[in-house]
Amino acid sequence: MSENLDPSSPDYEGNLLRAVVIGTATAVVFGLGGFLLIRDESGAMGATLFVLLPFATGTATALVVSGVKLIRASLLMGAIICSGFLIATKMEGWVCLLMSTPLIAVGLIVGAVIGVLFRRHVIDKRRYQRLFSLFLLLLLAVFLMGANRVERDSRRTPRLQTVINKLVVKATPDVAWNQLKSLDHISSSKGLLMRIGLPVPVRCTMQGEGVGAKRTCYFESGHIEERVTEWNPPNLMSFEITDFDVPGRPWLSFKDASYELTQENGQTVIVRTTTIVSRLSPAAYWRPLEKLGVETEHEYLFEELKKRIDGVK
Repeated sequence: MSENLDPSSPDYEGNLLRAVVIGTATAVVFGLGGFLLIRDESGAMGATLFVLLPFATGTATALVVSGVKLIRASLLMGAIICSGFLIATKMEGWVCLLMSTPLIAVGLIVGAVIGVLFRRHVIDKRRYQRLFSLFLLLLLAVFLMGANRVERDSRRTPRLQTVINKLVVKATPDVAWNQLKSLDHISSSKGLLMRIGLPVPVRCTMQGEGVGAKRTCYFESGHIEERVTEWNPPNLMSFEITDFDVPGRPWLSFKDASYELTQENGQTVIVRTTTIVSRLSPAAYWRPLEKLGVETEHEYLFEELKKRIDGVK
């Protein structure tokens, strides 16, 4: 399906441009079209999206254009166009795209290699090459739809993950407890993930005290509402998440959170625990990244908390 790209040909530049356009169009149709086809209304995203779709996109692109440089250029241009569309339409954010890039890149590369080998050893030896290539493209599309259907139920099953971090402060548990109850203003230093889209908390308020009291944490966009389930000052406060409307992350929500304070050697150890509910797979890839995101939020709150406690003394 690609053009003759003999440099000595008078039509070399035109054929080269046409090949890149065809390759890029194929990458966009498979990449973006596949995303819209596989996209789950529940917000769940699985191996079909993150592994099989990039593989199919790389394979399809290698089937319609020949030459490593042309395939690489086509896939790069296709990735840029697809990413730009998803960001512009707010279907995805920078954080998700950044975190998924290594997984997607591997799929594209492996798929392209398979496509090159298949083209060289099978397609180029056939008489009706374009017709056979078109048949393979349709076969790839059917394969993706079938894989998506098979995976649908399993990827919609929520996966829990608990993240625990500690902060040690030079203060009594009573002092730390009073600062923890409400944080009327949070202005810590933002890390890279927060600068590109990870939710940034701006304040937390408490309405009442004791079991059943309501605590609301506000972010630059959206908020999380919590209900106190355990209240043992100055040692333990636990919450269940009752409402969550931080935009852009239908695949992630929060289940519960807690602060546990203990006194050791004249200092207070604050243990923050957060349990998240994820609908991303493969879990082996996403668990460490989800943990990194939650730990970033913990560290952001800990920095503000430490400043406040140090200022009380």
